[in-house]
Amino acid sequence: MNVFDFIIIGHLVGDYLFQNKWMAMNKSASHFKCFVHSAIYTLTLCVVTLPVIQNWWWPLIVFVSHYPIDRWGLADKWLKLIEGRSLEGFLENGHENIPGGHFMYQYNYHALRGGFTAVVYTVVDNTMHLALMLLGWWLIK
Repeated sequence: MNVFDFIIIGHLVGDYLFQNKWMAMNKSASHFKCFVHSAIYTLTLCVVTLPVIQNWWWPLIVFVSHYPIDRWGLADKWLKLIEGRSLEGFLENGHENIPGGHFMYQYNYHALRGGFTAVVYTVVDNTMHLALMLLGWWLIK
């Protein structure tokens, strides 16, 4: 396994296995809640990457690259900027332009549109986190 493999595993463990609903639902609304999530994420990622990264700057890079993305919802802001499938856009306009006249068809299409929007957001968010950590690692290696 290379360094990036360890970073990916650490990211997945820290951002999904150790992020509870309280953190996920409130990190963009509160500095404290985002700090708690980012601190747990940083600790988790640093433990996972310890076999391949032993640098005192690494925890700072992990925390500083993670906190702003989550605190200010930068993935959604990016999607709005490029006119992609942002979560805010779905909440505001997700009901529009649903084809077909049958209620169940419209309901299912709306659910599918919301689900796909969530997947797009998740991929953009993960890409931002991983790209910034990889850049940080390149800077300190």
